[in-house]
Amino acid sequence: MASPFALRANLHALVDNSRQNNVDLLRALAITAVFAHHGQHVFGGNVPFFGANGGWFGVQLFFVISGYLISASCEKHSPQDYVIHRILRIVPAYLFFFLAIGIGAKLITVGSIAADPWAFAVNLAFMQHLVPSALVKFDVLHVSWTLTIEVLWYVLAPLLLIGNGVLRWPTVAVTLIVSTAWAYTATTGALDFIYPGISDTNPSYSYLFVVNHFFAQAIFFVLGAWIYFHRRAVAHINPVLALCLALLVFLAQPYYLVFNPMFVTGIGIALLLVTALNSQPIRSQLVFLISETSYAIYLCHFPVLLWVRDRTGLTGLAGVAVSIALIMLLALISYVLIEKPFVKIGRGRR
Repeated sequence: MASPFALRANLHALVDNSRQNNVDLLRALAITAVFAHHGQHVFGGNVPFFGANGGWFGVQLFFVISGYLISASCEKHSPQDYVIHRILRIVPAYLFFFLAIGIGAKLITVGSIAADPWAFAVNLAFMQHLVPSALVKFDVLHVSWTLTIEVLWYVLAPLLLIGNGVLRWPTVAVTLIVSTAWAYTATTGALDFIYPGISDTNPSYSYLFVVNHFFAQAIFFVLGAWIYFHRRAVAHINPVLALCLALLVFLAQPYYLVFNPMFVTGIGIALLLVTALNSQPIRSQLVFLISETSYAIYLCHFPVLLWVRDRTGLTGLAGVAVSIALIMLLALISYVLIEKPFVKIGRGRR
């Protein structure tokens, strides 16, 4: 772990955006969209598009980006190094926020762990979205269901490449069919039997645990992976055309989004990735800062929003402003003192 005395030097390195590319811009856009959606939910207001749609938009954008970047990691590293890099990248910061916020909010206590150690262990192992009772019991961060889906992608990504070394259209087509069939069937309630009693307890749990299952989300990762493995061909696509098509997909959303998630929005987001990859980098220290700390922002933002609203009584823009300040402070602490040192350990294995 980095010494607190190294904080200034690490912050200077953080805002050195010489490594910046437009994937950073998309990552910053994704976390901004999610924050806007949750910020509107907690403090009210009317944020255009992202207020209503930022939740699915930001999460799907993260998944498409992950499909692209994790494919690169699979190709570049040995299986052992790949696993170690993934563990060191996501586990330390998650454990910090999960335990610190959980203990602070008295959701994690000696008594609650003793009452259901299995549920606690499931949350520590990132598998909470597959065990609804465990997530409900220790719902500390409110967004951790997506981490289960992300980890399942980490496991699946190397398997897709066995015997191929590249992701081909049949794999994309099969994934599209499976994801669409799952999302549609789950929307009708026909798959609620998978988690008996959960939907009866709270109807919204059916959407959270069944409709948003990994099988419904897999297409977004695969679209990102396909772009990576066909990046030379994709490089010939005009970024202006790709952006126009992406905007058309999003503007047409009210006419086709009969259930969510679905692959059409994923195509629009994949086109955004193509636009970013084929455009000149837009360099901004603020964008780079948000991108680099986006994982920590994602982990802590919702509990902070709730804490500011419930403990300070602030509302509206004042509540949002205080929330942003606290979230960025926590994110910087996590990045400098936890994430960056562990990532450095992983890179030292090369």
